[in-house]
Amino acid sequence: MLGTRYEEYRSFHDHLPFILSADLERTPFQCSREKNWHENPEIQLCTDGHGTVLLNGETYDFYKNDIIVVNSNVIHYTGTDDRLFYTCLIIKSSFCKQMGIDYDALYFSPRIVNDAALLEQLHELRSVYEDSSSPFRTAHLNEILLRLLIGLAENHSISQLPSAAESRALRNVKAAIRFIRENYDRKITLDEIAKTISLDKYALCRSFKKLTGQTIVEYINRYRCQMAAESITEGYTVKEAAALCGFENLSFFTKTFKRYMGTTPSRYDP
Repeated sequence: MLGTRYEEYRSFHDHLPFILSADLERTPFQCSREKNWHENPEIQLCTDGHGTVLLNGETYDFYKNDIIVVNSNVIHYTGTDDRLFYTCLIIKSSFCKQMGIDYDALYFSPRIVNDAALLEQLHELRSVYEDSSSPFRTAHLNEILLRLLIGLAENHSISQLPSAAESRALRNVKAAIRFIRENYDRKITLDEIAKTISLDKYALCRSFKKLTGQTIVEYINRYRCQMAAESITEGYTVKEAAALCGFENLSFFTKTFKRYMGTTPSRYDP
């Protein structure tokens, strides 16, 4: 039985607003054992073979040149009974916001076929991305990505996500995550989170673990460490970053940071 995990994409490299993974291969023996979901919009392009993509419980065929759009916070899983090659594009949610594209309110068509313009833009994005010597590479990549998003919004969007596609448990977990993100800089308790979303704390803990693969405390600490890493990169001292992100004890912060980030806070010092 497939598990479920929540992913927090914050490590976008080279100051680019996306993560591009090309020619991912899946076989019946080389597939993830977990479904996953995240805030960031995701686009998958089948480059060869055949597979299926599960989106909030609905299965979509995935053939060569098909495009799958994984909307924000949709639980998804990509698999195959044979062999599948695909390219995966994870788009930084803040880039969408900066460009005035409300990825959370828009619901993009899950499966897109026969869109030559969108296919060309995805191939162009990959070509420029893989050419590190390309003049004005970063600016060009941003421009291609923006054109791609505008095309999706204009030609493949529905005004809102059908409510039946989202369970009550998922809505509660999303509300808890949103509360944590908005209050990570101060002391917060499980009782406070549960009260805010009007849910029994034990039921919330069970749903959170099932749908994210981690406990609420683990998520809070991981998110705080990620935000602290960004603060240190921006010029704050380790002590300042710890305080800004809700850590009252510097020793505990350093220990927790190393556990979740795999290195010490000073590693992020510019």
